[in-house]
Parts: sequence; C-alpha cells; structure tokens
Amino acid sequence: MIPEEQQDLAALYVLGSLEANETAEFETAMRQDAELRALVNDLRENAAALALAAPHAQPPPELRQRVLRDIAIEKSRHASSPARHGTSPSDWRTRSTGWLPWAIAAVVMIYAGFLAYDRARLRRELDEVRACDPLAQMNFAALAPQKDAPPDAKATVVWDPAKQTGVIRITGLPAVSGKDYELWAVDEDHKDPVSAGIVHVDANGVASVRFRPMAEARRVKAFAISLEREGGVAKAEGPILLVGSSS
Repeated sequence: MIPEEQQDLAALYVLGSLEANETAEFETAMRQDAELRALVNDLRENAAALALAAPHAQPPPELRQRVLRDIAIEKSRHASSPARHGTSPSDWRTRSTGWLPWAIAAVVMIYAGFLAYDRARLRRELDEVRACDPLAQMNFAALAPQKDAPPDAKATVVWDPAKQTGVIRITGLPAVSGKDYELWAVDEDHKDPVSAGIVHVDANGVASVRFRPMAEARRVKAFAISLEREGGVAKAEGPILLVGSSS
C-alpha cells in the first residue's frame, strides 16, 4: 500500500509541480518501488485523457485552401522576378525563400485541422474510463493568479471526490503575518464556496498541503484561494488570489 504522502507526490510529479530536488528524490523512490512506478503511469494516462477532453479550436474549412492559394501566389511572384539591379545571387536566394513562412503556417494549420477531435465523443469515452478506473476519478485544477496576487503565483490541486480529500501545491505566494490563506471548493450543491481549510506557505512562498472540505462537496467545479483574517472564516470575505476550474 502506497502511503498517502507518496500518492500526493506522485500526482504532483505527473503535473510537473515538484521542485528540482523533490523531483530527484521522488524519481529515486520510483526506481526502488514498482508499485509507485505503476501509480505514476496510471496517473499519467489519466492526466492525458483529461487533456484530450479539453475543447479544441476547429479551423474554418476554407482556411486550408486560402493559405495554400496565398503560398502559390507568393511563390509565383518571387519565381517570376529575376535577379537584377545589382542584387547578388546570395540576396536573391534569401529573398526567393520569403514564401517559406507561409508554407510553415500552412503546415501548422493543416496539422491542427487533422488534430481536431470530436469533443463530445472524448467526453463520453473519458466518462467510461472514470467509471471503471478509481484512479481516473481524480480531478485536476490549475489555479491562476488574479489581480490581487503576485503574477508568478500558481497552485495545482489534485482532488479525489470519492474520498473527499485532495492535495494542493502552491508556489509564489508570499508568507503573510496577521492573515491566512484559505482554500475554497466551489461546489454546485452549495450556495457559497466550501472552506477546505487554512493553507500556510513557507518563507519561500511554497506549500504542499493535504486538505478536506468542511462540508461534503461531490460536484466541485472550481477551487480558489483567498486572503482572510487570521484563523480563517466560515464564509469568504477577503480578496480571491488564485482560482481555477476542476476537470
């Protein structure tokens, strides 16, 4: 049985949220523990499945023809312009490849078109995976800084609704005196965000904390961190510093 602390580290490792020294220590532990390696592989597959469920931008169907037409026109124009008026052969070779950025853009756009997936189908397949794999029940949330937060502040949440527990990894939030950071779960079944407890960062602005909401939260759609009075509050009062949707 893998300890909860190692499970937390595994989730943060997959999301790339560990510091360099923590990553090195965790990879050493993985090399010595086959069960831990298997957990990391499972989490990677689930994280990839969640990434595929994100919305994809579908290029308009006429974009490919328009870009290819522009490439042909640009290439033809350069090909029909002879080198003259003192233009050196090397200059001409440089100018004659001016159409290359268009070609690159076309390749990118066409490739993007091939990678456009049916979002509804992916959602359905993801739900099926989650139904038969307990590890896939985990939700992930990346919390982004709001206007009152340092621009480099960020947090990652790994949330297991079945166990009603999660772990949050924070970086870039300065330590505070006389106030506390408080984590909130925004749940569809509750009118107000549910407090998930106080989060203390160290002198470097870093924290890795396991949390449990104060009330049952089965349909969490987002997580947030606010700056509150020392000791925390039952209902959010202070400014929201970080927020991110759960998927």
